[in-house]
Order: sequence, then C-alpha cells, then structure tokens
Amino acid sequence: MKRIGITVGSDEDSGIPSYFKKNKKKFLILDDMIDSSNGYPYDYAIFAEAKSFEKKYNVEIVPLDGKNLDIKECNKCDFIFCIYEGTFNFMYFGNDAFNHYINTLKKTKAIVYPSVKMQEFILYKNRYMKYLDKKCYDIIDTKYIPIKTYKSDKSRVLDGIEKFIVKNDYKKIIIKPELAGFKHGIKIYKSISMKNIKKHLDFIGKSTEYKHLLLQPFLEDFNKTWEIKTYWVLGKHVFSYGQKVSGDDFAFTKPKSKGGKLDDRLVNKVLKIGKELLKDLFNDYETLIQCRIDFGCCVKGDKEHYFINEIEVCPTLSLEDAKEPYFHKIAEAVIKHCLMN
Repeated sequence: MKRIGITVGSDEDSGIPSYFKKNKKKFLILDDMIDSSNGYPYDYAIFAEAKSFEKKYNVEIVPLDGKNLDIKECNKCDFIFCIYEGTFNFMYFGNDAFNHYINTLKKTKAIVYPSVKMQEFILYKNRYMKYLDKKCYDIIDTKYIPIKTYKSDKSRVLDGIEKFIVKNDYKKIIIKPELAGFKHGIKIYKSISMKNIKKHLDFIGKSTEYKHLLLQPFLEDFNKTWEIKTYWVLGKHVFSYGQKVSGDDFAFTKPKSKGGKLDDRLVNKVLKIGKELLKDLFNDYETLIQCRIDFGCCVKGDKEHYFINEIEVCPTLSLEDAKEPYFHKIAEAVIKHCLMN
C-alpha cells in the first residue's frame, strides 16, 4: 500500500458551506484536526476528499504540517503532494521557515509533486518569465531587482532602474516583491521619483526579508478589466473566472456562459494560450497535477491584448471560483498520478 502525504496548514476558507454540509460525513475527519466552525480551508478539504478515496485505490492518505514539515514524517511517505506552499511560510513566518520547508522537501526520500525544482522555478518569477519570453509568450516588461545587489551597489542598481524607465517611457510603475501574495508589499508610483524609489528599496533592504523585487509598468486598465484566471488539472481545463481589485476589495465573476460577466470570446482566447503553455511545461519540465495560469490586460490600453501575468502550481483555491465542486477531481488526480509513477 502506497502512502501519500498532503501538505496542509492554511486558514483560507474554501467557501460554499452547503457543499460541506451535504457531504458532512466526508469532512468529519477535519473536525479533530482544525477549528472548522468558520468553514474548511481548501487544503484540508482536498486532503479529506483524497482520504475518501483510500479504499477505492488501496492507498493511505496522511496530512503533513506544511508550516513545520517533519523530515521523519515525510520519509514515511512514498509521495508528497504540496497544496500548502512555501510562500505562506515566508509571508507569515519569515525566511527561516521558508528555507525549512524547501530544504525538507529536498531531503526527503519521498517523490514530491510538484517537484522542488518546479516549485522554485515558479516561486522565483524571474526564472519562469525568462522561459516564457524565450518561448515567445506575451508577458509584461519586467525589471528584476536583487536586494543583495542593491545593498552592495545602490548607485548602479538605481541607474539601471532609471534607464529601464526612461528607455520604455514609463510614466507609472508598480514594484512588487517576490514570494508574496494577496497584494502584500506592492508599491505603485503614478508619479515617478527616483528619490522615492530609493527610499522604498532602502526600506525593503533594511526592514523586510524580501530577496527580489519586480518593477513593471503600471497598467491603468489592468483592474478596470477582468484578470482571467484559468485552472487546470493534469493539463485539462476545469474552470475559469474573472477578478478585479479595487483598493482592498476583490470582485469576481464567471464567464457569461456560466451566468457571469466575463466575455467567453476572451476566455477561449486565453485558454488556447494556456493549453499551449502547459504542453511546453510538461515537455520541458514535468506534468503538473494542478496549475493556475492568470492572464492580465491591457498593454498600451489594448483591451484585446492579454498577457501571461502569473503561473501558480500550488494555487489558493475556493469552491466559489467554479460553477461546480471540483476538489474531488484534484484529490483523485493526485492519487492516480502517484500510482502511475
């Protein structure tokens, strides 16, 4: 019997209480693990879904504490599926916790999905953005700023930033940290001042543990149009949804064909790109059990021009994102993929 460990540890509510109420028996196991009074986090919910397949596939499904991975527990597993990812550890517990997460996965005897190599490829955005550019996918212009280099030679780094801005005639920019999410650490400059940029970089270098920053043109229409987020399981499209951000508020919608406001023509357009990208990633790196590809708009105000904004291989999930429940699909895909390898 194969043993599959699933990393858990988030507190992000996965939504749709009616689904969990209807399938209460399946999720009872979680009541002894977490405080479920406010709902079930997505990673725990997927763990419970996988647990329900144990008899069907003759496997053992066990939870692994993603906040503090134990190498002994990891080594008891034949496979480890990472739902809870290292970014959470970095954001909430710091660089040491992130390094512990990554290093434990590197040391374990278990086969890890996604592999540590793939997780690092995606987490360190400069790596996959170079790959996308090489493969001729549309991406947004990005200046990568290593904080270590900035600390050792501020003048050279600031000069490079200024040249990047002037060369591209950017009037507004956005600076965001690597290994962050949910808008953490983002700085927008609608009036560019090198003095203020230096002040921000000094603060990052002195008061945070961020290692790299990404500087990009600020697209005024980005949050006025729907960012299209597409979700895939083993290369097959499961659902797509739209997101807009205004201050601290998030708005979501579904494609018009599913009762929402998102233009199906644009969705189909980006799905073709997503399908091609996954084909490339599977051929050049590895098969991904799950993946979310986000498409942003609008370079030079062109509302037909969507580019690949982000790739996530351990995305935060919510049942509300899709028209139908899908956590069971991920859970079964995890088991099937592990048993095939």
